[in-house]
Amino acid sequence: MEPTIGCRELYSLLHEDDIVVVDCRAEEAWRGMPVHIPGALWMTLPELLRSAHVLPDDELIVLCGSDPDGRDSQRACRMLRQRGREAVSLEGGLNAWIRAGLPTDRHDIPAMRSAAAPAGK
Repeated sequence: MEPTIGCRELYSLLHEDDIVVVDCRAEEAWRGMPVHIPGALWMTLPELLRSAHVLPDDELIVLCGSDPDGRDSQRACRMLRQRGREAVSLEGGLNAWIRAGLPTDRHDIPAMRSAAAPAGK
């Protein structure tokens, strides 16, 4: 099991400069729930695998997914930790964040991405 962080703890750290939140939901989940944690960067797991080098190597990376069992963010967390990054998974993912009544930002629903499209919000 990969290390985790609770929703309230992450909320208290959002203003810090040494943390980056990566929403690793698949495109279907991103389109199906058009909200995200404020300031989160959206990178699907394949994009993370391809482009992990663009993430800062001196900041805590918090992975947020939407799988009920946390599989998506745990997998992304494991992959980043294997590459030497300090990464944790958000306990309960975006669903727990929303249930806790924490703030979210809405995002536009993008056109379908091609396999070669760059990551981002």
